[in-house]
Amino acid sequence: MLLLTLFFGCSSQPQDCPECPEPTVAHESQAESPSTPSPHSLSSWEAELLAEPLEDLRAGVRPFHPEGFGICRGIQRCEEFLGTDPGLLPSGDYMVYAELRVPQLGEGWSANFQLDCDIKREGQETRPYEYSRSYEVAYSGPNRGYRLAPMMRIKSAEPDGALRDCRYSLTPSRPDGEASEPLTGSYSTY
Repeated sequence: MLLLTLFFGCSSQPQDCPECPEPTVAHESQAESPSTPSPHSLSSWEAELLAEPLEDLRAGVRPFHPEGFGICRGIQRCEEFLGTDPGLLPSGDYMVYAELRVPQLGEGWSANFQLDCDIKREGQETRPYEYSRSYEVAYSGPNRGYRLAPMMRIKSAEPDGALRDCRYSLTPSRPDGEASEPLTGSYSTY
């Protein structure tokens, strides 16, 4: 009988019963079961599913393949890739070229091209030349990159005989405006 009295007495109002144990309140972290993720965490299945797209987003805009940024022989298409720093270009037509891997998620990816040249004509002072342009780039599928060609046409053996020493860069930016490390190169023409 005493047990029933304690049971019923403690279940209704514990403050009136001196023999009743103190009720415990589970903290928020104890209340959730370990298998139920909080709204701000991912389950292992979700994390596994999102790992590749998240890695792609974090990598941002980058060359699609090892020859995806640099100087090419050709006017409209890359006939021969010469690298990012080919030195003095022989007589011919060239271009600054990029084929970029752009993340599939997100809109508003961009790449900013910058060209800075020092032009020297015989008997004259060196003068600077600058050119820049911003490009909106987008995902082009898994089998090909987004092409920027030509970003700058280059004619070697300048008609005026000027020597040009040029540096160029392409700086990718995320949709939120954060810029990545620039891709850079240089070339010369005579």
